[in-house]
Amino acid sequence: MSNQANETQIHPSAVISETVIIGERTVIGAGVIIGEGVIIGENCQIGTGVIIEKKSRIGNNCVMEPGIIIGKKVTVGENAKIGIGARITNEVTIGPDSVIKIGEIVLKDMVYKMVFKRGAWIYREDSLNHKNEN
Repeated sequence: MSNQANETQIHPSAVISETVIIGERTVIGAGVIIGEGVIIGENCQIGTGVIIEKKSRIGNNCVMEPGIIIGKKVTVGENAKIGIGARITNEVTIGPDSVIKIGEIVLKDMVYKMVFKRGAWIYREDSLNHKNEN
């Protein structure tokens, strides 16, 4: 008998390249498309209809809500949460513990722990734990 708590779950309608690596306990929803060379960490939730372009890296414990598009060579740090319908352009880095709100379009790196809303960072905490709120 297998322990389903440790198993990755992939919806049968997901289209995933043969070169993708997916960590344990990750759940991939219906209609997800994942390009070649993508690495997805452990314990992630990839929502319905998410598209992850080739050579992107998704850290452990990330939540990607439905309808997100992740461009090519994007890096998403651990514990990041990306809201419904957000867009991340090619070669952008999203720092660990960042939050991207619903429908946002991210064109630049988010290298700190940040919250991104209405096209701007509304909260930022740098590596020295200084908090900056706009």
